[in-house]
Amino acid sequence: MKRLEIVQIGLGHVGRAVAQIVIEERKRWLEDHDLDVRYRAVSDTSGALVGEELLPQAIRLKEEGGTLSEFGVEPLEDVLRSEPEPDVLRVVVDVAVHGGTFDLDLVGIQNGSYLVLSNKGPLSGSTQQYEQLMRMVPGRLWHEATVGAGMPIISTIGGLIEGGDEILEIQASPSGTLGFIMSAVEGGRSFSEAVEEAVALHYAEPDPRDDLSGLDVARKAIILARMMGREIEPEEIPYESLVPKGLEDVSQDEFMRRLPEHDEAFRERLTAVEEHHMLRYLVRIPKAGRVTVGLQDTPVESPFGPISGPENVFDFRTRRYSDVTLTIRGPGAGPARTASGVVWDLLDIAHKRIEHGGKDG
Repeated sequence: MKRLEIVQIGLGHVGRAVAQIVIEERKRWLEDHDLDVRYRAVSDTSGALVGEELLPQAIRLKEEGGTLSEFGVEPLEDVLRSEPEPDVLRVVVDVAVHGGTFDLDLVGIQNGSYLVLSNKGPLSGSTQQYEQLMRMVPGRLWHEATVGAGMPIISTIGGLIEGGDEILEIQASPSGTLGFIMSAVEGGRSFSEAVEEAVALHYAEPDPRDDLSGLDVARKAIILARMMGREIEPEEIPYESLVPKGLEDVSQDEFMRRLPEHDEAFRERLTAVEEHHMLRYLVRIPKAGRVTVGLQDTPVESPFGPISGPENVFDFRTRRYSDVTLTIRGPGAGPARTASGVVWDLLDIAHKRIEHGGKDG
């Protein structure tokens, strides 16, 4: 029997979806693959709940807005520093909504753990921070879910590069949230209605400014640019915010209440695009030169014109795919889809590492 234990940082929408998949599927994994997957701990900002006896209750508590401290928690750092049992492969799963977990991730990998990320923060900080992480996790980092939710974007880039190709440019619509909002407004809904619906469907964060600000897209651009081999600092990537002026720092409730005041201005911008063009929130990452992140007039016949709902589109121009680009499209928003990417990484670690005696590389 192969044994894998999870220490999970974060029990928000994505974190709960990951835990639900593990609970529902691990009996089948044990029967079909002789793989025993268990939780060592789950954590939120209040601390770590050790063991998995209370995991279903913890999921319900978080759904109701509570914190794990109600069960009694331990410092997460202590759990991350503890030694796993012999022949158990430990994986730190960082699905925290915001950054600030970099030091915790380091504590985990210093103890020999593998690292799975949907949290973009650890890979999109300063170059110094990024290089420190890369030095510590060769062969022990999986992060498919940081870009494109469950879509195979990171693995495709890695495969192209490992196969000797060179990526010359990436253009992408990498936010399912913003893709959904733009197509909803095109379909006749107001900007505020589209934002409210994106929050209700869990395509957007509870505070949609986390998505509307463009910061999340900029972080994805940094991750992709670094995979292309570019040395780039976060401040080198300006990004356009769709948060209306004056609403950046108000409470979440006030933001949602006042958002309809800006519907007409957004509608005017949408209708001002050229004929046979669409307004899309895009990223352009050339091999060298300026990275752009923001709204662009896009021809209808381009890969980004037909975007509908929470779709992501990634268009790769490489040395081998130059005359006709390589395009990947699919749904790129929603906790279940992001959680699927995380679980995909967990199973990939199990198959590639446990079955080969835990050897990296």
